[in-house]
Amino acid sequence: MMTQTLGRVRGRKQTGIIRLSDFTGGEASIFPILNMNPKYSMVLQNCHVSERGTIAKIPGYVKVNTTSCGQTLLNGFEFKRANGTTVILNAGGGKIFSGIGASLTEVHTGLDNSAKGRFVAMNDTCIFKNGVNASLVSTDGTTWTTLGGSPPATAFKAIVHKGRVWMIERTNKMLATHSSLNNPAEYTGGTSGYIDFKYVLKTGDELLDLFTYVDLIVFCFRNHIVIYSGTTPSGTGADFAIVQKIEGCGVVGTDTIQGLGTDNAFLYDSGIKSLRQVVTTGNLNLDDISSNIDPTLRALISGATSFASAHYPRYGWYIIKIGSNIFIYDYVHKAWGRVTGTDIQGMFTTTSGTLYLTGTNFLYQYDSGFTWAGTNPAMRWDLAYLPLSKRGEKIYPTMAEIVFYPHEPTTATMSYAYDVQNFNTTYQEILATTPTDFYYIDDVTDWDAIDPFDAIPYDPVKVMMRGGGRTIQLRFENTSDKLVEVADIALLYNKGGF
Repeated sequence: MMTQTLGRVRGRKQTGIIRLSDFTGGEASIFPILNMNPKYSMVLQNCHVSERGTIAKIPGYVKVNTTSCGQTLLNGFEFKRANGTTVILNAGGGKIFSGIGASLTEVHTGLDNSAKGRFVAMNDTCIFKNGVNASLVSTDGTTWTTLGGSPPATAFKAIVHKGRVWMIERTNKMLATHSSLNNPAEYTGGTSGYIDFKYVLKTGDELLDLFTYVDLIVFCFRNHIVIYSGTTPSGTGADFAIVQKIEGCGVVGTDTIQGLGTDNAFLYDSGIKSLRQVVTTGNLNLDDISSNIDPTLRALISGATSFASAHYPRYGWYIIKIGSNIFIYDYVHKAWGRVTGTDIQGMFTTTSGTLYLTGTNFLYQYDSGFTWAGTNPAMRWDLAYLPLSKRGEKIYPTMAEIVFYPHEPTTATMSYAYDVQNFNTTYQEILATTPTDFYYIDDVTDWDAIDPFDAIPYDPVKVMMRGGGRTIQLRFENTSDKLVEVADIALLYNKGGF
């Protein structure tokens, strides 16, 4: 916050300006409400810290299939075949669907209706498992048969690491089974094998997830993380060795781990940690990337039974779904925000960076327009409580000046409340977010009639304010299909009286 006093008037009153231009802290719930740096926000709902540091509504999504598939899609996957073609696969409601056309093609049925299926690909082969039914295999994404080679009967998650498929299962929660080298259909005999973690960990635990990090394979339990290096895990020439074993920290469920460049993020029972920092330092106190909203996350984690996550590199986002609650972490600004009102059940990113969202009856593609497939999202930005006076005097704001970046015309509602009171319509204004002399490019029909020297890119929106107090909180809201972006706020005030 930067405060600039313009001058004095006669008597005891003073006039000044409070200017707010740094909003890059994101949503926070860890600070005392009357002692929060104004760069943080109390609520960032369906909006985020943009690439240029403004607060902007987040992009929306559109339906991929316009005809309902009749099932709730829980997960999806990009299967890249050796012939160069790509198949988008989705699973839910006991079925597997293929394609991204107006209608999703139903290619396999008869699976458990509620189990979440997951895919993995190796050597032009795609494997599906859900922890209940026998694992399936396909070479084209259309024809699915039972996977041979005796994989774990209740395998629910698999990854590929150094030429082998690794699976974890529901039956033996301390076992990780691997295939033979370069053979995703052989789990007994050959060079296949397993790691039984009851001989590795001091106490029992539950293996919930696994992933590859650089040249390491990482096994994530509920209360442990075990990291191995090596190429041959068992048998002749075995060279697998434990690099690090971390106790007292693990994941709360499957599907929360995402690689973020050189880092990895995962959800544990008190927030979100960075694996790179954990592995490098071994100090669990220095790697919490969600410290600003840990109280919020802890309340949600305790009751959640399902999770999903994705990495969206276009904006530098880690997206995490905890039960029905979705949060976005902008790792460029280290800022958090939340997403509400959506039909998102799962999410996955392709190798080209496209983000797909799975939902009820439909597959969605993200970053198109500013609606949830036709439904206008409710954007809400609650700023931090702003102390108006360090000495306790009452301050009387007389005018607010808000700078909006120009986009398609719409309106935003600005509300304000004094001294930790509830917002009400007494202190509420409807603001036009686009100046009257702004030229929207799609509406220009005669460019010769445009004088660019008479136009300005934006005009500050000025609004008269009423009331007064020792602290003030601002709220901006918009429910529309238009982009709203706030760049700067200034409050003109009078000071005086107790």
